[in-house]
This record gives sequence, structure tokens and C-alpha cells, in this order.
Amino acid sequence: MLRGEIHLSVNYIVMPSYWGREVRHKHISQGSKVLVVIFPGKNYSAERPLLEYAAKTAWEYECDILLLEYGYQSARAEFKREEMSIVVEECMGAIASLPDYEQFIFISKSIGTVVAGKIAKALNIQQKTDHLYLTPLPETLPLIRQSRGSLIYGSSDPLFSEQHSGEISGLSNIKVYRIDDANHSLEVDSVNESLAILIVIINIYHEFFRTALV
Repeated sequence: MLRGEIHLSVNYIVMPSYWGREVRHKHISQGSKVLVVIFPGKNYSAERPLLEYAAKTAWEYECDILLLEYGYQSARAEFKREEMSIVVEECMGAIASLPDYEQFIFISKSIGTVVAGKIAKALNIQQKTDHLYLTPLPETLPLIRQSRGSLIYGSSDPLFSEQHSGEISGLSNIKVYRIDDANHSLEVDSVNESLAILIVIINIYHEFFRTALV
């Protein structure tokens, strides 16, 4: 993609956290009216391949980007499910601290799919938010039904079964992609095959952005 002159700024939203450590949410701005928010998984940070390349794709489409960090990740603590509401509240504070955007794109992985769905609902921005759900959890299904976008899962993911996929496969608001034999990280045993899968997924990213940014 050919890019004109872009004013780029990178800064960190530094906030206190319930876990006793500051969190640093990275905000990359290039003057866009669209904010892409990256929601990590439980032990899958924004620097891991699926989310790193999602952010790079967002950059190619000239979007602003917010890379979230969870408080328990900063503190190197174990996540407890009863702390989900705290993660949601802290991430919502980071998003709300930014200037208003005309459109949001939430790209989320695993537990992050729950956080993303809850925040879109809490901030009442569902109508201007597109979601890209990566390996969601079953508890995300009610939130997925209320949103629009795309979903990618692996057929060998122990946390998201074919039955779960079937519950949303007929929805017109969600496009579902199944990666054969892939696990919860959308990888397989072979390194080369995992890289080939990543290329397929990046192509899905491009299709998603072309559709979302109309």
C-alpha cells in the first residue's frame, strides 16, 4: 500500500493496576479516525505472532492502534476467573482515556474475546465496532451473537469445539473461519505448516479490514 506523509506518534497510557504494578498500554497514532484495539489472551501477549501481525495489518490500513496489557501480565501473576471484571474495567479505562474515534476494530484472542465483547457493550459502541475474534472461549458466544465481524478457530482447539462453532455458523453478522487441525494458538506440530497457517490467517486479516473499512 502506498502511504502519504503520516504524522506518527507513539506513547504509553500508564495506569495503576489492581495487581500492584503499573500497566503500559501502547498507543500508536497516525491521525486515523479508526482505532484498532488489540486484546491479548491469558498467556498470549500482543507481541505473539497472531496479534503482532494483526497490528501490523492494521498499520498497513492506516489505523491507529492500542495494544493492551493486562494488570496480572504486568505483575507476572496468575489470572483468576473471578478477576475478569477487574481486567475489563482497567482496559475500559485505557480506551476511554483516548479521544473519541469514529470507528473501532477490536481484535481479541481467547480470554481477550470476553474482555472485548464486554467492553463494546459497556461503552455502548457496538454499532461502530467490528470484531475479529481469534480462538474465542465458549463464554464469549452470547457476546459474539450481539456483535459483527469475523471469527477464526482451530478444529483441534480443546477450548472451542465444533459444537460451539455450530451455534454461530448460521449468523449473518459473523463470518466464521475454521483452520483444520490447528490448536488454541492456531498452530500445528509442524513449524513449516504453522507458518503456512499464519499466512492464511494474515490473508483473512486483509479481507476483514477491507470489509470493515468501507
